[in-house]
Amino acid sequence: MKKIFTLVAAAMMAVCANAQTTEWNFSEWEAKEFKQTETKDGLTVYSGTDASGKAATVIIDANNKTWNDITYSQRLKLGGTGSFDETGTPCSRILAFDVNGDCKIEVLLTTSNKTDDRVLIVDMNANGTKTEVTKVPCTANEVDCKTIEYKGEAGTIYLYSESGGINIYDIKYTPESSTGIYDITKDNVDANAPVYNLAGQRVSKETKGILIQNGKKFINK
Repeated sequence: MKKIFTLVAAAMMAVCANAQTTEWNFSEWEAKEFKQTETKDGLTVYSGTDASGKAATVIIDANNKTWNDITYSQRLKLGGTGSFDETGTPCSRILAFDVNGDCKIEVLLTTSNKTDDRVLIVDMNANGTKTEVTKVPCTANEVDCKTIEYKGEAGTIYLYSESGGINIYDIKYTPESSTGIYDITKDNVDANAPVYNLAGQRVSKETKGILIQNGKKFINK
């Protein structure tokens, strides 16, 4: 019986982990100019030179913006059009991260120009083949959070500007769980769901220590 409860608890935690959001908040990154391609926390910044060999760097610098009561102090400036070589390999002004399949991608951004609209292109590279997922319009001088629902196989997502500069403040990536739910919300959490300890044993919610309910850990002191 203990083994069964252990498997149940492990499965619940796995579902929760599958839906865990990865976030890249550029206010938390070092302010710098990327003069070559670098990867940080799973996000690759392609920078340095474009396909023609011209300098095409990406910059993180100070810029204050507030969205949904969250204040950002820095932005990542793509600075211009994303560049690929003749084989479809990224060269510069491109952001890339791996996804496991169906997911939600949220990008908080604005244009670098107060009068010109921009377009953020979202591509997928799966098994060496690059295809376009969608084009996201960006209204001039307007901070907005764009949501992309990706449905497809695992691979690498590319984010880049079709033309002109785009400033990005935050990126969130949430894999779709096995139940098709992106996030656990108050509406789908069962307050009367069974409670387990870390050994997978069903216990009372009043039990002291680290407990698991609805696939989430909490501490009962």
